[in-house]
Amino acid sequence: MKFAKLILGTLLFISSTALVAQEDECTRFKAIAGNAYKAKDYPKVTMAYVKALEHCESLEMIFYNPFIYSIKKAMKDAPDAETESKYLDTLIWVYDEAQKTHGIQNEWQAYLGYYYLKQGKPGYMQKADEAYKKGIHFEGKDVNVGFLKQYYANIYNLWVQETDEAKKAEYKKRLITEYFKLSEYVSKGEMDPETIDFLSIYMEKAITDCESMLPEINAFMKDLPSEKEAKKGMVKNFMALIEKQECTDSKEYAMLVDTIIAIDPSVDAVLAKAKLLLAQNKISDAVDTFEKALKMSKDAEQKSDIELEIVWAYYRAGNYKAAHNAGIRVSGKNSSKGYEIAAKCVNALMSDCGVSTFDRKANNYYAVELAKKSGNSSLVEDYKKQCPTSSDLFNEDKEVGEKVTLECWGKTYTIELY
Repeated sequence: MKFAKLILGTLLFISSTALVAQEDECTRFKAIAGNAYKAKDYPKVTMAYVKALEHCESLEMIFYNPFIYSIKKAMKDAPDAETESKYLDTLIWVYDEAQKTHGIQNEWQAYLGYYYLKQGKPGYMQKADEAYKKGIHFEGKDVNVGFLKQYYANIYNLWVQETDEAKKAEYKKRLITEYFKLSEYVSKGEMDPETIDFLSIYMEKAITDCESMLPEINAFMKDLPSEKEAKKGMVKNFMALIEKQECTDSKEYAMLVDTIIAIDPSVDAVLAKAKLLLAQNKISDAVDTFEKALKMSKDAEQKSDIELEIVWAYYRAGNYKAAHNAGIRVSGKNSSKGYEIAAKCVNALMSDCGVSTFDRKANNYYAVELAKKSGNSSLVEDYKKQCPTSSDLFNEDKEVGEKVTLECWGKTYTIELY
């Protein structure tokens, strides 16, 4: 019995001695890490904290920030790709170990998502998505723009590679909902407008129908920013998206137009109203509204855009005479396009302008002139082929060099053969 007690006491002593030794090693490696951190010897800090984590039951949260910072610094200065990859493995492992002990750290999640994608192991796209989703929405308008872009692009890539139809549909739905939520962060965070363009590129690749997109706009319209400029920017982004998807005949677009006019009755608001009327096929009202916007605008490029909108409104409605007249009045950067549409209008009306075949074909002399002003050489050649031929001249007893007046256009040309 005494012998048994002696053995038990010995074992307890050994166990206690080992525990003390382990605690001593834990403390020692923490101290080594602390001194190395002061000396900015980040590889040594990393090594020491890894050893500390082996000997300690866990590390207090206060040690993880210098630990993680040191790994990142050592990784950045790694001498080769293999060493960098090992540091990256360690970094992800440390994030994982810390959260096992101390719970999810929301402020780490966006970084963790980035590092999962950087490592690129099988299944890490999904891990990155989970981490990014927590981190991006935790940081909101203060999120790093690069992380925001990568998060959205990763959802798109997951959607592309998914083969299960149910999961694929879920990713597609997320592409829509996250587009609007991330757009809100971009607007509230006053990020570069190029960020919205980036998101839109991926959105438009995945979403090709109005039915799947429009209900989400209704949901986000209920939670617009209160600040005027942020609200206006977000509404404009939604409108631009609807216009690209050609859903402007929807009640959602009408709602956005009314909203933008209520927020700020500016040139942009009036233009939005004109486009809505155009979508409703109210051509005359649309043109009147475009003309109102034209008078309001002080910007030469915007004026040119509005003038071209008027031309297109008439042209799509089949009012070629009005489209021609508006086309030759387009100024600035869109003037060549205005002449091109005017030329098409003249050609489209040639069957209604003239009694004889010669008279009707002669209208293309004017179409050629306008096409030349547009700079569209293929259009010039096309209309030259439709001008009067030698047979047309013979039938009308006309000769090259004579004059012909185009009654519809009040233009006189010298007859020639092309």
